[in-house]
Amino acid sequence: MSDVISERAKNIEPSITLSLNTKANNLREAGADVVGLAAGEPDFETPAVIKKAAYEAIEQGKTRYTPAAGISPLREAIAEMYSKRLGLPYEGSEVMISNGAKHSIFNALYVLTNPGDEVMIFTPYWVSYPVMVKLVGAKPRIVELNADNDYKLTPERLKAEVAKSKPKVILYNSPNNPAGIVYSAEEVEAIGRILHREGISLISDEIYEFLTYKDNKHYSPVSLVPELKESTVVITGVSKSYAMTGWRIGFALSSSEVIYRMSAYQAHATGCPNAISQWAALTAVKEGAEEREMMRVEFEKRKEMFGERLSKISSVTFPDPGGAFYFLVDVSSMYERCGVSGSGEFCEKLLKEKGLLLIPGGPFGCDNTVRFSFASSEKILNNALDRFENFVEDYTG
Repeated sequence: MSDVISERAKNIEPSITLSLNTKANNLREAGADVVGLAAGEPDFETPAVIKKAAYEAIEQGKTRYTPAAGISPLREAIAEMYSKRLGLPYEGSEVMISNGAKHSIFNALYVLTNPGDEVMIFTPYWVSYPVMVKLVGAKPRIVELNADNDYKLTPERLKAEVAKSKPKVILYNSPNNPAGIVYSAEEVEAIGRILHREGISLISDEIYEFLTYKDNKHYSPVSLVPELKESTVVITGVSKSYAMTGWRIGFALSSSEVIYRMSAYQAHATGCPNAISQWAALTAVKEGAEEREMMRVEFEKRKEMFGERLSKISSVTFPDPGGAFYFLVDVSSMYERCGVSGSGEFCEKLLKEKGLLLIPGGPFGCDNTVRFSFASSEKILNNALDRFENFVEDYTG
């Protein structure tokens, strides 16, 4: 049977985040007392006005195939919204709708790279980045960043890495999953200037753009370096900010030529995005700002509570997340005392002994860490922290 499977497929494993979330649900269904902070999705219901739009779409018979790039009203609405948000003009022809932001990233990688091209990725990265790069035949080049600098890429480090070998594409993410770091305007502009000067294409994953806290603000590279527009694909969507993860709608904004090629590929690979979800997303874009802000405020309250408790645990360290809804926590000082050699074993031990499910940092490129998601109620978060504190006490005294 092994000969039936292609060599390409043999190197693919399921997404660790989706797999562990499924594991937590299965354990609960079997009666186990498990608290899971693995899911990267809001715990809020999709806002009623958005669900109503989906019901209306069904009633009106908007259930057939759409154009491969998405329905025109949604593309036009996104173009209008992001022209204002990014400060440079986008037309509907420069917008494409896909089955989630992940799908948008894959389409962009397919269109921007040739087999063997190098795509530079920085730790900590979202688990699917390197796999997607390999799937399109390109080569992921992992650049390890330091927690002492809050895992931020500096202009000096970028120049040094480009001098070694210039990549075809850089895959960039702010606010970051899994560390929640947010780049300042000065940092983003400095990086953008280098990319423009060197002629390096950019895929800018901005799916957490509306989830920033305190004085942190999201800045897109194209808004600070408009010259990047022709060589950049901005990726975002409705999943995280509007509590629409299961609706599977992501957006890509780029030049009309790039969008045309991405649409052509999508037409053959998957057809079109879900029609009903697109009409719901149109309402999210046009009418969802108030609900979106309500959720952001609640996430910020949870983040402050969670960070305050975590900071009292002397055995762990972490950068303060300025966005998204994650804490990436360095737990490596406990490995020897726990009798484990890495984040995977640490999480297994934590689940077995305390019924707490976290995501190991290894698949994010940081095996000294684990990821906590604070996209859960305060009751669940406090329960999880109680279990984690008990676990730490068991091994540190």
